[in-house]
Amino acid sequence: MKCSIPSTRCAKRLGFSLVEVVIALGVIAVAVLAILAVFPAALQTGHSAQDETRAAQIAQTIFPSLAGQAVSQFNNVQFLLSDNTTRSTPPVDLTTSSGATPAVTLYAENDGKLTQDATRAVYAIFIYTNNSVPGFTDLASANLVTLRVAWPANALAANQTYRDYVRIISKY
Repeated sequence: MKCSIPSTRCAKRLGFSLVEVVIALGVIAVAVLAILAVFPAALQTGHSAQDETRAAQIAQTIFPSLAGQAVSQFNNVQFLLSDNTTRSTPPVDLTTSSGATPAVTLYAENDGKLTQDATRAVYAIFIYTNNSVPGFTDLASANLVTLRVAWPANALAANQTYRDYVRIISKY
């Protein structure tokens, strides 16, 4: 039977049914919840990556200052601080340094610039030395230097995250 007047039986359906709309909204809600569940982990990963990058930048800034020094001692090493002043380290005799305690301790702000103010510091930088460099027979010719960048600076050592960067400072 042909319908000449459109009725509910004969008309083409042009829209979505209520069931289809509810299912689509349910799928979208699940997707949004999944994204929101991953968001805190993504933020934490981003902050961790930022700290790791900043630690590497700090080490990259400090090592050239150390490489220019005499092998047997860090004598008057100059570090440019964030307030455009320089800090000189006291002389450290590396031939007697045990390597167990840091020879030099520095601090850096959130942007990676060195500072003397430990209360404002975000990163603590510890420079450890050790005379025993594998392959060097002349102990005065080289020194193994470990630069440890730890954060947060004012936390207990057990609660800090740190990265160690090692270089051999040599007179050759």
